[in-house]
Amino acid sequence: MNVNTEVIRRLRDSLLLRERTAQPDVAPITGAQKQGAPRDALLRRIEPFAETMYLVMMADAESAEVERRALLGALSVLTDGTVDPAELNCMIDRFDAGTAREGSEARLQQIGMHFASEREDRETAFTLAAVVAVADGRVEPGENRALEWVQEYFGVSDRRAQILLESID
Repeated sequence: MNVNTEVIRRLRDSLLLRERTAQPDVAPITGAQKQGAPRDALLRRIEPFAETMYLVMMADAESAEVERRALLGALSVLTDGTVDPAELNCMIDRFDAGTAREGSEARLQQIGMHFASEREDRETAFTLAAVVAVADGRVEPGENRALEWVQEYFGVSDRRAQILLESID
């Protein structure tokens, strides 16, 4: 699957720029706010997207710094910069433990079931996963296999995957 398209590269560049230029004056959710329902709901909402990106990022058994920055940039966009980066890193640590326990393919199957009824979420997760895969400028065979799992378990047809990789609606 050719995920290294112009659209995916532009989206990658945008996420990397977002991560590098994150505004330090944007206050993260802290203190008593961290215990609130809106914050918890936000984290639950982004977690399957974040884990999908993480699993593709780790599919080649190593995390390039640029891939991690793309992941953190995407999470910053998904949370509108309101979640502390340390908390996002804790989330990534949980993904690491889940992957060690269950394996990447099993985790992607579970996430796919989570997204089963939400076409837009499945397609967004697939697109974000492709961005992370191409973040370092190349797609390794393991990353390509992980993207194939995402496509399969998330129910994204070959035709729709190609459209997503070549254009953003």
